[in-house]
Amino acid sequence: MEKNCIIWTRVSTKEQEKNGGSLESQRLCCTEYAQSNGYNIVKDGYFGGKHESAKTPGIFIKKMISAIKTKRNIKYVIVSVIDRFSRNAGQGINMFNDLLNIGVTIIEATTGLNTADHSQKLMLQMKLCFAEWDNANRTDKFTSGRKNCLKSGVYCGAVPIGYDKEGKSINRTFTINSDGQLIRKAFQWKLQGMANCQIIEKLRPFGLILSKQKLHHILTNVFYAGKIKHKMLNYEIIDGNQPPIVSYSDFLKVQEILSGRTGVYKHKKEATQFPLKRHVLCSKDHTPFTAYTVKKKNINYYKCNCIGCKTNVSAKKMHSKYEELLESYDIPQKFIGIMRKIISKMINSEQDERMQSISLLKKQKSEKESKLKKCKIRYGMGEIDDEIYSMTVEALQSDLANITLELSKFDKDLSNLDNRVNDILAMCCHLGSFWRNADLETAQKLQNLLFPQGILWDKEKDNYRTFNENAALSVIRRISGGYKNKKEENPFGNSSKDNLCA
Repeated sequence: MEKNCIIWTRVSTKEQEKNGGSLESQRLCCTEYAQSNGYNIVKDGYFGGKHESAKTPGIFIKKMISAIKTKRNIKYVIVSVIDRFSRNAGQGINMFNDLLNIGVTIIEATTGLNTADHSQKLMLQMKLCFAEWDNANRTDKFTSGRKNCLKSGVYCGAVPIGYDKEGKSINRTFTINSDGQLIRKAFQWKLQGMANCQIIEKLRPFGLILSKQKLHHILTNVFYAGKIKHKMLNYEIIDGNQPPIVSYSDFLKVQEILSGRTGVYKHKKEATQFPLKRHVLCSKDHTPFTAYTVKKKNINYYKCNCIGCKTNVSAKKMHSKYEELLESYDIPQKFIGIMRKIISKMINSEQDERMQSISLLKKQKSEKESKLKKCKIRYGMGEIDDEIYSMTVEALQSDLANITLELSKFDKDLSNLDNRVNDILAMCCHLGSFWRNADLETAQKLQNLLFPQGILWDKEKDNYRTFNENAALSVIRRISGGYKNKKEENPFGNSSKDNLCA
């Protein structure tokens, strides 16, 4: 009687393929066994596939059972090792029994064990149980190893955009790539009060294309601050071994911005008459002030909505006192020369970053020009049709226009150094009037630059209280205050006392 059989092969993971368990090696093992022992492999008698589920019967096992029931002359199924059915004992035994119930004998090619013999059948069933135990044991080892890596500060998941990795497991290290440099800019722009949609548009010419969701995920991912947070660590934040793209303190400021608590997050609709909304906080409970207008009287107010407080202050008063506060930071005329040198030095220190940005833009421009040239060549050779050609050329030319525009901005910055210094000096000498005359976006950028975490309104004093002001402002306040005190002590002045530059 002819012994008709089919072959079953399966790998559930890529690792099994690499470790000698590929479909090809299983197929060769089963085929050699069949030929050596007088079994006839029926036409189309090979079943199974890559990454077939280890826990549930997938499409391949269903096809095999269907073929056996249809042909009816297949009495044997040969498998290289029994756990190729499943490394889950319960599921494996169910599949095992399903085959036995339709009159099939299962043969393990590597050992010759088969289910026709009761003792051998029992051994094969036990091997399925041991396979599950081994699988669970390896999973425990993997989980334990991964947890140890995380505790050591080594992130084991997918590498976030902006980083390259080297090594494996505990020896894994990270380096910041060109995308990471751009992400650093994204954090800086966010700290300056820029809206997410603006950041996305500014990154586009550099070749980093992000959706709103992706940018939000980046800005809220503590990995970029050199930290790790993982469910295996109960979401506790620990120090990671990756170099930070943004300092942890700045990362926390960005989270405050995104939460809308400091007023830096710019909504699509913003009332121009209320630049201080959400920037000013109540001194009692740190609740951000909202704003409203009494239409009958056409009077604007800022308000604390905290229950039990209900502080109301006219916008006219708050704006006037805010302007007075900024004027207290004005730089005395005597220190203009020193400030000019400091500002020039600060701008020149940014030269490396500007040149890096220019280099990235030129690289993007070269790549877009190369793609445009290839597109034209393919179109000329008839490889692409008119519609695809037109759409591609339009998109590439649009990208090139944006890149050229960004490059022109840098060229303008580099050529107008003196003008930039003068503009900054003019602003620093008259902060109050500059804020008063600025448009909404500029005014809010200035507010958030000077007081990154907002400013307090003290109801009892009927005035502002500052906290965590910009470090540069603290220096200016000390210099300005010291100079004014000197002038008050010696109103007539003299050469020795007026020489405060030292």
